[in-house]
Formats: sequence, C-alpha cells, structure tokens
Amino acid sequence: MNTEIVKKTLEELNFDKKETEIYLALLKIGETTATKISRETKIERTLVYYIIEKLTNRGLVNFKLKNNVKYYSSSNPEKILEEIKEKEISFRKILPYLEQIKNQTYEEEIKVDIYKEFAGLKTVTNEIFKDNKKFFILGEQGQVQINYPEYSEQYLRRLKENKIKEKVIVREDLRGKIKKSKNSQFKYISKNLLSPTTTLICNNKILITIWEKPTFNILITSKKIADSYKAYFNHFWKIAKK
Repeated sequence: MNTEIVKKTLEELNFDKKETEIYLALLKIGETTATKISRETKIERTLVYYIIEKLTNRGLVNFKLKNNVKYYSSSNPEKILEEIKEKEISFRKILPYLEQIKNQTYEEEIKVDIYKEFAGLKTVTNEIFKDNKKFFILGEQGQVQINYPEYSEQYLRRLKENKIKEKVIVREDLRGKIKKSKNSQFKYISKNLLSPTTTLICNNKILITIWEKPTFNILITSKKIADSYKAYFNHFWKIAKK
C-alpha cells in the first residue's frame, strides 16, 4: 500500500505528522531506543521523548528498561481499532442528547428598539440600509416627502447607490403624488385596508413608523417575525393594483 495513504489515514485517526512518523518507525524497527528513532525519523530526540510519552498514554507504545536504558516498541496496531471503538461507545452515549438539541424548536431572541422623531428616523434608516438588497414597504403615506423633502431625495439616491430594490404598497388616494426611483415598484390599495402606520420589512428587520405626533419608529429584529410580515405584505401585494 502507498505509504502516503497510510500516513493520511493515521492523521485522520488523531495522529499528528510527527506522531505518525514515530509510530511507523517503531513498527518498522521493532524494540529500539529514542536515539535510534530520532535518527530514523530525523526528529529531535527531546521531541521524540515527548511524542513517545503521548503515544504511551494512548496505549500505543510500550517500553522496557535494559541497563537503565528505555527500549520502546509499538503495541499491536489493533490497539488503534480498540481506541476507535471506545470513542464510538463514548459518542453513542451523547448521541441522543445531540439529537434532542437538534430537534428542539429554537426560540430566537427578539430585539425591539424605539427611536423618536426625525433624528430617530435617520438613525434607524441608516441601520436598515446596511447589508440589505430589498425593501418591502406597506402603507406608504408620503410623510417623509412632505415633512422632510431633502431627506426623501437622499433616501431615493441611496436606493440607487446601494442597488436596493423596493416594493411599495401605497394608499390609492396618493397615486401619482409620491416620488419614486427606478429601483421602486409601486402598487396601490384602498386606504381603508391600511393602518395609519408605515411598515418596512428587510431581511430580519421590521420598521414600524407611527406618524402621529410625536413620531415613533419601532425597529423589531427577528427573522421569524420578519417572515410573517413578508407573508402579510405578499398577501396585499397580490390584491393591490398597478
């Protein structure tokens, strides 16, 4: 058999490269001293002693004293198989616990942050522009365009610069009154079907803006909740008109 295959296999069985060299040398030479192992493997003798001790602790190397000199020999290679079986037995003891963890429903932490007024809106908008490529907006009312026109223009520029696409559901009575970019796709729905808030969904975040004075921006971070809001958005998108 190819020696490289043997070495690679031993390394897969928790031998490092030097341990592999020394173990194979012991199999080849038989009972021998650390000095001879060092010459055979070209590994420094102090390191040979250290590695032999590790292999001895694993039960893979034995030694005898002759005239106060230690002579080392390898155990039967089947000892490696016994080691593998022992590890398998240990692993099988914890396997049910690992499977139990895997099958448990993971309850992610839900993070909620509240930002107030226009300063808060700018802060949270900067947050949602990070690493996002698509926005879903439900209940666009043109409030930013009316109250903060410069910031509205900046938002549209950032959509283009960051190559972010947005799908927007707008109140029917505001058709043609709200500016959009080439990255925006609008659909319209009766204002009677919408709440007085605006909701933006992106990745695992939901931004709910309450336009009453004082204005509040509620940022929820949760993949589970974001997915449910996307389903809610998609329902309205199907019935909204172009």
